[in-house]
Formats: sequence, C-alpha cells, structure tokens
Amino acid sequence: MTTITIPKKLINGDNFILVEKEDFERLNKENTELRLAVKAILAGEIALRNGKTRSFKQFLKSRHG
Repeated sequence: MTTITIPKKLINGDNFILVEKEDFERLNKENTELRLAVKAILAGEIALRNGKTRSFKQFLKSRHG
C-alpha cells in the first residue's frame, strides 16, 4: 500500500474526495446523460406552451396511417 500526503493548501482546506477512476467516469457519464434529458424535457415543455406539439390522438393517427 502506498501512502500519499497532500498538503491542505493544495486542497483548500478539508473538503477532499478520492474516487476511483472508473466510478468517476461512470458518474460523469450519468451526469451528462441527466443534463441532456433535462434539456430535452425543457425543450418539450416550451414547445407544448407554444402550441408546437401534437395531441396523443394525432400522434397515433400519424403512426397508423
């Protein structure tokens, strides 16, 4: 086991978290996906408010000819 000492002035106090690279990459990917989902939801809500959406009945008609 290797011990590493990190001076407090490098971490600006005691708020320091150590995360394995794989966990960080997974969390980063999930965060990116979540941000994209929220953007899509907001865009849909704006389109709905502006009357640029179809009703569910119209959608079904377009899918089944």
